Amino acid sequence: MDVKKFKQLYAYEFPNELLTQIQNRTYQTNDYILRTGDEIDGLYFLIEGKYYVSSLEITGKELLLRYSKRSGILGDIEILEQCAIQSNCIAAERCEFIYVPLAVYEKYLKHDMAFTQILLKELAYKLKTCTTSSRVNALSPVSVRLAAYYCTIASPESNSDYITSSKLDEVASLIGTTKRHLNRILKQWSEEGSIHRDGDHIQILNWERIKQHSNNVRFE
Repeated sequence: MDVKKFKQLYAYEFPNELLTQIQNRTYQTNDYILRTGDEIDGLYFLIEGKYYVSSLEITGKELLLRYSKRSGILGDIEILEQCAIQSNCIAAERCEFIYVPLAVYEKYLKHDMAFTQILLKELAYKLKTCTTSSRVNALSPVSVRLAAYYCTIASPESNSDYITSSKLDEVASLIGTTKRHLNRILKQWSEEGSIHRDGDHIQILNWERIKQHSNNVRFE
């Protein structure tokens, strides 16, 4: 179990007597980590990889709330509110988590102030990002949402990076639009020389232009 990495990311060290009760859990790309409506079984602390959180709308479509990279906690809202899982959490790439079973949290960590501070910090972050994503989904043009989506899922360190994401119809659903609308935007970006498109794979030729399109909005 990578408790050293956990300590680096979350500034907390588990008591030695708990180490045998805490687990590593690994999920592959597109695996569901949590599903809306299921009962929560513990706390999940991301130590490697990326996942995204989406909300199931009345129409049956999923709406992207945020991407989580580096660190992120799952199950905190459900445990504190004693409710079923509120959002789908899906691995965007291979993810590794430190998993704390609910019984361990209740018995040993619930009244640990240092551990509680980690959860409170995460809740504040989620409130901020959910407020931002709600505003983005309600008010931002589709071109801004699409650019923000691509800037969020990729680290634009190279102007020749390919972006491999979900199929275009899935991306459209996540950012609250249609595949036809996305095709129009991608055509415009291709004509202006910002991207090269090969099916559902996008090669960014001009990251600065894509960042301008995003208006500094991110789903994170």
